[in-house]
This record gives sequence, C-alpha cells and structure tokens, in this order.
Amino acid sequence: MALALAVLPDVDKLLPGLVHRGVTHTLLAAVVAGVLVGLLFRPGAAGSPGLCGEHPTVCYLVGSLGVVAHLVGDVITPMGIQPLFPVSRTVYSLDLVQASSPTANLLLLAAGSVAVLSSFRVPVDAVAEPSDAEESPAVRPLSDQR
Repeated sequence: MALALAVLPDVDKLLPGLVHRGVTHTLLAAVVAGVLVGLLFRPGAAGSPGLCGEHPTVCYLVGSLGVVAHLVGDVITPMGIQPLFPVSRTVYSLDLVQASSPTANLLLLAAGSVAVLSSFRVPVDAVAEPSDAEESPAVRPLSDQR
C-alpha cells in the first residue's frame, strides 16, 4: 500500500486546476493521506478489509510515509518541493538528480521496495500482555507480593 501511495502526489498531473508539485506535494497532503488511509482501513469501517487490525496507527503511518517517500524523491530534484505550503512558499531542493533519470528512479524504487519488504519483519505488537494464568510474580504489584 505504501508503494501505491507513493505515487499519489502526482495525481496533480491528472486533475485540472492543480499545479504540479503544489498542494499534493506537501506535508499537509501526507497528513491528510494518513488520516484517510487510517479511516478507510480501520476495523469495522464499511467495506474495509480491516488491514489495520488492532493497530490503526499503522495504517496512518503507512498512508503518511507513502506520500513522504514521494516528497523525498522530489526534493532531490532541481525543481524541488514546497513542503510547508500553504504556510510557506519556500522551495526546497537538494538539486542532486534530474526527475527523469532512469538510474535514480530505479534506485529509489529499489530502496522503497527494500523498506517495504523489511517492514514485514517488524512485529506490530512486540509487547504481548500476559494472561492471568501466565502472570508471574515480577509483574504483580508489590502490594500483592506478600
């Protein structure tokens, strides 16, 4: 999903009235994307496949970071981005590579793919709470350990 959302900012090329690398290429757009993904895929949402499971924050982060990944790719080009629009119209650019560079685009795709694939190795619920039967004396309050 993050890879699919990474192309979302370029929807401005398809919609009349939007300037390329305008509002869709901002941190505000990343927040909006995160909120929308979190709402659409939350457990119990109508038609939702429940991809968030018990962790809606994960969907929010996936939505936001997918757009941020695109912004990182665009900030390294000469055209740059205005990440703080509409608060600031300052353009940020590292001017490292042309957006049309096949080599740079392939490297960015590979880096994104590695990041997504490695995320499957990170447990979402790393701290499991013990059941009553498994509770050890070390986790009981001191008042109960007499």
